[in-house]
Amino acid sequence: MVNYQTDVMAVAADGLQKDTLKMRAISQNLANALTPAYKKQFFISQAFAQQFDQARAGLAPAAASAINPRSGTLRPTGNVQDVAIEGEGYFVVSTAEGPRYTRQGALHVDDQGRLAGPQGLPLHGPGGEISLANAPFKVLPNGEVWQNGALAARLRLVHFENPSELEPLGGGLYAQGGARASDSAVSARIKAGYLENSNVNTAEEMVALTETVRHFEALTKLIQGYDDNMEKAIRKLGEF
Repeated sequence: MVNYQTDVMAVAADGLQKDTLKMRAISQNLANALTPAYKKQFFISQAFAQQFDQARAGLAPAAASAINPRSGTLRPTGNVQDVAIEGEGYFVVSTAEGPRYTRQGALHVDDQGRLAGPQGLPLHGPGGEISLANAPFKVLPNGEVWQNGALAARLRLVHFENPSELEPLGGGLYAQGGARASDSAVSARIKAGYLENSNVNTAEEMVALTETVRHFEALTKLIQGYDDNMEKAIRKLGEF
């Protein structure tokens, strides 16, 4: 015998968890609205009917998070060592956990003579980390890095076939996650003197937050109503 009431409650409880994850993603988006090259996070969940059918089958409703890889607008900075990527592609940087990916381009030479990004992480060329002299440099649209009138290095750009599956690590930095990387067919260009803005629309995020909070409250009332009815039923049974 199917217990529809129990099934609905299971879906409602799962919905509360998903709403919590949605609100967490929205909070991250709002907190990083001004972070250069930050990509909006969003939460993918199933329709209620699908969740209900899976609950009846004893399966946990599926859900996943993803990023919106759409490029942000470019803003001029007046600093030729700031660079933005026009088109698809990500810079490769070194971390203690291995290579990671970013579109942030506030570049500088660190105290070890490495070309580094805004978080102090060394950028890669085709052969690994890039070493430069402690002197001004410029980056050409094709990714070549020139210093003292000579070609010093070339930035490595990686293309992802499914960039929405990159794993956000915070501050515009990403792990590969489920994305498939390739160095081939990268048509992106480098624009010096610019930085990429985040692709977060704060007005849309505020609307989404309001809707999610209302949905959370509705599910909370549903569960509370179920608990109240169960309590009344138990009291009735106790009268016999």
